[in-house]
Amino acid sequence: MLEDYSYPRLLLVGLAGTLAITLIVLAGTSSASLGVYNADWDGTSEIRSAAESAGAEPTVAQNVSAYEAATPEGTLAVVLSPSDAYGSDGQAVRSFVRSGGTLLVAEDYGQHGNQLLDGVGADARINGTPLRDEQRAGPSPDFPRANPVTNHTYTDGVDGLMLNHGSTIDAGNATTLFASSEFSYLDTNRNGALDDAETLRQRPVVTIESVGEGRVIVVSDPSVFLNSMLDRSDNAAFLQVLVESHDRVVLDVSHSTALPPLVTARLLLQDSGVAAFIAGALSVLVVTVALQPVGLVRRLRGRRSGRPDSPGLSETDIAASLRRRHPEWDSDRIERVTDSLMERRRKGGSND
Repeated sequence: MLEDYSYPRLLLVGLAGTLAITLIVLAGTSSASLGVYNADWDGTSEIRSAAESAGAEPTVAQNVSAYEAATPEGTLAVVLSPSDAYGSDGQAVRSFVRSGGTLLVAEDYGQHGNQLLDGVGADARINGTPLRDEQRAGPSPDFPRANPVTNHTYTDGVDGLMLNHGSTIDAGNATTLFASSEFSYLDTNRNGALDDAETLRQRPVVTIESVGEGRVIVVSDPSVFLNSMLDRSDNAAFLQVLVESHDRVVLDVSHSTALPPLVTARLLLQDSGVAAFIAGALSVLVVTVALQPVGLVRRLRGRRSGRPDSPGLSETDIAASLRRRHPEWDSDRIERVTDSLMERRRKGGSND
């Protein structure tokens, strides 16, 4: 089979294959910060992995219709720093929560998280001011530590959390699950230092409250769930207890950065039987053609040019065809060409 291709052609095929694989990888992954298909340090792909490991079936929701399809009881919906306002879409989220679902909203400085909390009827709000701690923190005061302050299912086995340039929560009537240390302060003027007008005290960073038959959890820093932050403090344990407490996890990306193209296509196929059928039919066609490219091209060339390269032609038929196409040739030349074509056929080559 290799003799049908020249070395430059084989090199071209190899380069094309490498490019295709690279494009497939790029189209199936994301570089968006907080992206659930971003496996880099600033992604949150570990949330999907944690849910799968805990047996909590993860669903990536591109549309709020996922809330209507989900069984509220036993389902945790996760919204990480939405980039767009929910608007009227918030009604589907509200119905989900009030029917018994659990909603987790993690936000720090954006406003769309608070708009969603208001839409579902929650009392807690993200403050939006940077939280710092120069005594109880990680690599720098911008990484404040938080401790559990209430005995609850979601604090069980979690010794503490670490934020990454996070904020705090105006809890209202919500119950505080985790709070910063008594050495933390809100950097109201954002100068990276404790000033006389800034007060040291504990502040809520994770709250929970009942809304209808469901619950709303608020986290004042989505970075808690970053792949690179899960090995800080007990962040991974907090994520684990969240997913283990539910049968299903809905990762709501309906108002966040767009998903990679291949992921979008896969989710479309999962949701649409017609699209899946069409894709399957095209795949069968492509595979069929790919399995016999040389023979197919040879047959197409033969039909287009009318050359005597069909395996069904006998030696006599080939000679007769040559006489019709080249009446100026003498018998010796026709015999030589016929013998040459027959020899190439026996070796598996083309009659071109």
